Formats: sequence, structure tokens, C-alpha cells
Amino acid sequence: MDQSTHLSRETFVVYTATHVWENLPSVLLAGIVFSLFCAPTAVLCLLGLFVPALIVGVCSIGPAWAALLAREAVLTRGTRTSIGVMFVALRHYWMRGLKLGALVAFPVLAGLLTLPSLGLPEVRPVVWVGLGADAIGFLLGIIILSMYAFPLLVLCDVSARTALRNAIVLSARHVGDTLGLAGMGALIVLATMYLSSGLTLILPAIWGVFAVNHCRVVLQEDACLRDGCASR
Repeated sequence: MDQSTHLSRETFVVYTATHVWENLPSVLLAGIVFSLFCAPTAVLCLLGLFVPALIVGVCSIGPAWAALLAREAVLTRGTRTSIGVMFVALRHYWMRGLKLGALVAFPVLAGLLTLPSLGLPEVRPVVWVGLGADAIGFLLGIIILSMYAFPLLVLCDVSARTALRNAIVLSARHVGDTLGLAGMGALIVLATMYLSSGLTLILPAIWGVFAVNHCRVVLQEDACLRDGCASR
């Protein structure tokens, strides 16, 4: 029997933690591969080449995240699979992952264009408002896309547009869950900043398992969106 049938809101945390533990080597390997795809963007950022980093990131990080979640979705169904599944998924979700990733790039690009204004003798309040809006847009984009849109993409194999539309609906309907997983993601960021940057090889992949299973839970509870997953 498909193990995902045992997944519910009540068993979500224990069920997911168990799957992470049982598949820990596979999850960590997938996380390392994902990190390798992110490495060029990180190197360009360290060199101060932010616009090239943004372009490379759009082309690589979104598709790689979709591929990571696709493999984890298979693992959490109790099906053993090789790392090759991740590369197959990378090709399958490439364009849709790129489209979703590009949505995060817009507020980042706007912020980069606004930053030179901070060097002026007198910074107008509208500049700070613009930077604040860019930051909020970036955070909301990361939360909605990583927690809902990308999991919907791999679980339902829908178009980027359908995944984004349903992701916005789910994030609004399940505010508590959204804040909870977002808080977990924030702790991961803080851990990598203040404990060890090497945790980036591990923690994002583990968080991805929680995101995939959480999306399964909310789809089970929302018949309309579950049926809508068939639309492309």
C-alpha cells in the first residue's frame, strides 16, 4: 500500500521525520547535488557580480530545487530510487522551474537597481520604501514558491502558472502552516549563518522533505485543488 495514505495533519511531523531518518543518506546526497547547482551563483555573489549571479541563479536554482523535491517526493512514498532520478527531473521541470525562479528575480533585480541611490548625500524616503517592498516581495516569493508552487509542480506535474495560482490559494488558506514552515526555514538560514555554512549541504534538503509532505497534507484536505492538479 502507498505509504502516503498514512500521512495526515496529525502524523505529519513524525511521519516526515521518520522518512528523513530512514532515507538520510539519499536525502543528503540529493542535497549535495542541489548545492553543486547553486555553487556558481554563490561564487558570483562572493565576487560581487550580482547581476550575472542573478541570471545564473534563475537558470539553475529553480530547476535544481524542483529536481530535488521530485526525488524527495519519490523517497517519501517509500520507493527506492537512484540519484539519476534527480537529473531526469531536472530536464523534465527545467523550463517550469526557470519560470517560477524568475518570479523571485524581479524584486532582487529591483533592489539591485535601487541600491546605488543609497550612496547619494540625501536618501529620499521613497528609496527606503522601495527597498522594503523589494524585501517583502522577495520573502513572500521565496515562501510561496518553495513551500507550495514547487511541491505542486512535482506532485501534480502541472504548468508553472497553475502551480503558482494554487500556491497563492494554499498559502492564504493555511496561514498557520505557512508561518510554521517559514519559521523552520528561517532557523535553517540562521543556523547556516552562525553555526556552519556547511549546513547548506544538509538542511535545505531536509526542509524540502517537510515542504513536500506538507503540500501532500493540504492537498488531501482541499478536494478542489487536488482535482485541479489535473489541469495543465
